[in-house]
Amino acid sequence: MKSSSLACITLAVASIASSFVFACSSSSSSNQPDSGPSSGSSGGSGSSSGSGSSSGSSGSSSGGASDSGGGGDASGATTTIAAARMGNVTTSIAVAAVVTAVQGPSGDEVNYYIEDPAGGPYSGIVVYCDPLLTTCPAGPRAGNPSVGDLVLITGAISTYKGQAQIEPTAYELLSSGNALPAPVTVQGSDVAAAGTSAQYRGVLVKLSETLNVTNLTPTALYDTQCSTDGGMGQCTGCAPPTYSGFQATDSASNVIYVEQYLFPGDPLQSSPECVTMAGQVAVTQGETFPFMEGILDYDGYAMAQFMAPRGPSDY
Repeated sequence: MKSSSLACITLAVASIASSFVFACSSSSSSNQPDSGPSSGSSGGSGSSSGSGSSSGSSGSSSGGASDSGGGGDASGATTTIAAARMGNVTTSIAVAAVVTAVQGPSGDEVNYYIEDPAGGPYSGIVVYCDPLLTTCPAGPRAGNPSVGDLVLITGAISTYKGQAQIEPTAYELLSSGNALPAPVTVQGSDVAAAGTSAQYRGVLVKLSETLNVTNLTPTALYDTQCSTDGGMGQCTGCAPPTYSGFQATDSASNVIYVEQYLFPGDPLQSSPECVTMAGQVAVTQGETFPFMEGILDYDGYAMAQFMAPRGPSDY
């Protein structure tokens, strides 16, 4: 589907959302969600919900009966991600959204990020789908969707350790090769580790500031993807990395965590056991990046926000 088609879809979905009456109620998921609202500004499963994998520009096409050929109808959407998150909706919704980043297949589940075609604050969210559970539809269990896929996702929004997520009960591939929403321009304070920018979490963002690497192995990012408290329980062979990322600062001294949440698609590595692996690019102390683009989200084990670049073009 071309960009012009996406525009039509966006208008149609937005029209649906404008007339939708939101109701807030409690929900549950296989990932033991928090009881707080999905747009809350603290807590989150961040990098704990699975080890990273394929980059923002790759990922295998999903399989299964519900997404066999694409060409579906986006009119099945009942709202937008942004409207549901801002309205703290916890009942089941259906959204037509573009895949912006893909994680997996290593780890105990397949995660990927989706975003409203129009982009903007609150417009993105991670799709949590544990392939070991039969509650997930066939598509996400069979394999990762590709970045640029327009998908129709049905499910309820919840939080796990503060990270907003949607666990799908139905999945349909509508089309592939779509343009991604433009990244939201943010400031260093918006993406700082100690920040509370709920409106940008799950969203593709861009920080147009120079970052200086100040710590290759920050204590807060040790073992966050392998924590026994809901994590995979093992960090061996760089699958996933023992240190989930590195620390950098901007000109205003904001501390920013850059995590390899989408490892190995993003080759940047700072964890000692990973830097010499084939295909990986070692980050060095004092190295500078002229900008940083990627997904902003929350790591509930580090209790901090992080940025997750999808590949070399993001920095």
